Amino acid sequence: MSELGLLRVLLLLTMAMGPLGTHRFFFAESSRLRVGAHVGALACTALGLLSDVPALCFAWLLFCAGSFALFLRERASRDGVASLRSPEVLAACVPFLFSNVAAVWLVGGANDLRILGYDTAFSYYAALHGNVLGWILVGALAALARRSGPQQRIYLVSVLVCLVSFLAIAFGIDQLRWLKPIGVVGLSLALAAAQLTFVRNVWSKSRSAFVLGCISLAGLVFTMVLAWQNELSIPVSLGIAEIRGMVSVHGTLNAVVVAPSYLAAVALDVRRGRPSR
Repeated sequence: MSELGLLRVLLLLTMAMGPLGTHRFFFAESSRLRVGAHVGALACTALGLLSDVPALCFAWLLFCAGSFALFLRERASRDGVASLRSPEVLAACVPFLFSNVAAVWLVGGANDLRILGYDTAFSYYAALHGNVLGWILVGALAALARRSGPQQRIYLVSVLVCLVSFLAIAFGIDQLRWLKPIGVVGLSLALAAAQLTFVRNVWSKSRSAFVLGCISLAGLVFTMVLAWQNELSIPVSLGIAEIRGMVSVHGTLNAVVVAPSYLAAVALDVRRGRPSR
């Protein structure tokens, strides 16, 4: 399998997982219509990525934008427009924002739009990072931030730091290069601190959530080490079948282990606690 082929597979996997978190955590009720829209948009995107009709990938951007609009509409109609300014709702908006940004990168890569000059592979890699870290992991943190308690502030701050860090990395890749290391540091500390807080909180309450949280945390630490090696221009010598290590190992581990483990751990804990929506 080529590097582009692996990136496409990982993207589809994370796109299948992402809405399972945001729709479960942030909407008041489940909806067959949303599930159907998710399946339809995912099928169109898969066909667009694996065929010669890349314009079909725009269906995913429409789905992500529509999901965000529905979330805002539901919150405003139920709790009033003023509720959209609450810290918990603002935190919940962050994963929806990341899903849309990642969708833009996906569409740009599939259609070779050269957004910010990025080629197809780099666009796919940016979309994968947005899905895994911004949509799934930060989305899980935003779900935890809705629960009152001593850890709520940690989760809220972590979501905000992750958002700012992602922006610093994005602007620091090609333009303001001094911003990128700051963003990497912020992202590393925020995710690690939030995951450690979660693991400490659930270890005596839910053994399954604790084990899954530990698996995700261990994988995150390993991939962060690879990211720092890459940032410091230390060769990552874990490439497989001529695919760069930052894709074959870093990207695969994040998409297959880190993200689903943490999503499942938080889902188990949320189901146990049943926070108010």
